[in-house]
This record gives sequence, C-alpha cells and structure tokens, in this order.
Amino acid sequence: MIKELSIIIPVYNSEGILENLTEKLILTLEKKYNNFEIILINDASRDNSWKIVQKLCKKNELVKGINLRKNVGQHNAIFAGLKNCNGKIIVTMDDDGQNLPESIPALVNELNKGFDICYANYKNKKHNFFRKFGSFINNLVASILFDKPYNLVLTGFRCFTNDIKNEILKFHSAYIYLDGVIFSCTSNYSQIYVDHKEREIGKSNYTASKLIGLWLRMAFGFSIMPLRLASIFGILLSFASLVIAVWLIFFRSMSSAIPLGWTSLMVIILFLGGIQLLALGLIGEYLGRTYITINNPTKYSIKNKINF
Repeated sequence: MIKELSIIIPVYNSEGILENLTEKLILTLEKKYNNFEIILINDASRDNSWKIVQKLCKKNELVKGINLRKNVGQHNAIFAGLKNCNGKIIVTMDDDGQNLPESIPALVNELNKGFDICYANYKNKKHNFFRKFGSFINNLVASILFDKPYNLVLTGFRCFTNDIKNEILKFHSAYIYLDGVIFSCTSNYSQIYVDHKEREIGKSNYTASKLIGLWLRMAFGFSIMPLRLASIFGILLSFASLVIAVWLIFFRSMSSAIPLGWTSLMVIILFLGGIQLLALGLIGEYLGRTYITINNPTKYSIKNKINF
C-alpha cells in the first residue's frame, strides 16, 4: 500500500532514545498526515536497540523494524530502508533525537514547491567541536566534488521524492554515499533552516576514522578529482625537481665531498618516485572499488523484518 510519507531512521546504540523519539514522531505526524510509516533500521547495535524496536513495532503498526546482520554504516542502512519503504515522500533523520519531528512538515512543504530534495540546515548546531569541524570539511569536499553551492549544507535530515528514491536504488556499488547519488541525478534542490536539539543521552557514534571513510567514499565513489589532482601534483613536482636538479648541477659548490651528479640523481628519483607511488595508490583505490563492485557484494543483509 502506497504511503503518503515514509520516515527512515538508521539505528545504532540508541536504546535510551528510541521510545521517546518514536512517540514524538507519531504525535506530530498524526496531526498532519493520514497515512505514514516509520521505518527503524537496526544497524547491528551492540545494546538493546533491536528489543526496543520490536517493542515499538508490537505497540504500533505504523512502526516497522529491520534488523541487519552486520553493521554497514548509516548510508547503507538507509539504503535498506529505501528498498523497503512505500512513501511518496521520504524523510531521513538521525536516531539521536537532535532532529525535531516538528520540522518534518516544513521540509515536506518546501519539497512540495516543486523540488526533488530539501535539506534541513541547522540554525544553531548543537554538536561538539570535532563534529562541527568534520561537518565543515565534509561540506567543503562535497562542494568541490559535486559542484554544489557551499551555502547548501548537507545533513542527514533530508526529504526527497519517490522518483529520487528510485534513482538511488539503481546504484550498485557497495560504497554508497547518498548525497553523491542524489547530486548525480538532480540539481533541483532546496534547504530550510530548522532548530537543532541538544543530545540528551549518549554521545555521537561518528569517529575520526568514520569521517575519513566517508570522505573517501565521496572522493573515490563519485569523482575522478583525486586522479586529476595527482596529475597536477605530478607535473608540479616534476617541474620542481627539474629546477632543483639544474641548480644542483650548475650552481652547487664544487667543493662538496659528494660525488658529482649523485645529488641531482637522488633528487630526481625521490621526486618522481614519490609522485608515481601516489598516482599508483589512487589508481589502485579506484581499481579495488571497481573490482568489488563488479563482484556485486551485498550492501546489507537483513536478519528480521517486522510489520512489513
């Protein structure tokens, strides 16, 4: 049955937040929409999150649960939700309670003006310094790779149409980055400013390694920019090595105990060898991801589904 609205929430170690968040969602959405669903995707949490999801599904059929066998990350977990949702409009949000359910109608209203996707930007972000810095770098990298305006800030609180969902589901690589897929198929986007709530329980699951992994997905999954940068870097280093070599050969003091020609040879070898290793590493990264994609690995594996 086609739903008016689908809310997709990836869940990871949020047993203390889920019940309150879900109750607020239902109370808010029932005032505006007649037919909606809330899909909670448990991304192999290490706490009792799945038990809470089961409890919520049993209490209300509007809540649907998906339990993944293995932790696959936020974007892949959302992909599992997209594969199983039926809404004409899809909203994705975090499980930490910082995205306010009251902001969803405003997102939907903006989308209904004719946009394909609408992002929620935060008036006053309540994240810690590390998370804010990571978001700043993420937005900067995305602006370069996806040719998006810098003032359009990418967040996990977004709303898009069923047509965009269908485009996302065509993506085959295991290294999925949702916003990269979205910007590859549309430039019809908008954003609104919403309130951001302090996190009541626990701490952010984003670590430095996860943020770096996210940037690598963006860089190698949706752009050849790293290869272009390697080429430019190689040209600059080659030119620099030539200049240094000329200086060492013609202008270096001849009183040096180092054999003539040895220094210039080492300079050239080190410069060219370094850039070649860098370029080979970038090419290897692309080839490795291509190889994995060709082998068609699973983005996720579902263990249990409730209320579907």
